[in-house]
Amino acid sequence: MSEDRRHPRIYYSGLVFVAWQTFQGERNHVLGRCLDVSGQGLGLALYKRIPIGAFVKVRAYALNVDCSAIVRHCALRAGRYVLGLELSEPLSQEILDELSASQIVATATA
Repeated sequence: MSEDRRHPRIYYSGLVFVAWQTFQGERNHVLGRCLDVSGQGLGLALYKRIPIGAFVKVRAYALNVDCSAIVRHCALRAGRYVLGLELSEPLSQEILDELSASQIVATATA
């Protein structure tokens, strides 16, 4: 499978809080698991569906993320929804460098 992504992904597993309002005005929130990160986005696994195009509020304290995002992808896989979010603010280069370095170390020691 070819890699057509604009930004490379870095594996990361951590908790993420997502809040959004439905098109009918109902407020929702869910705690999910981050699957990967890039400079402009997050890949998440959630047990609630959030429609493509929805604006969400995202908090991932370990990544120093507290911003809005838009859902660009949503697919049901193995009983959970896998979402791709485009962040309104880029992830800091420092965080990306730390994650990349820890991933290289983990791969080297495996």
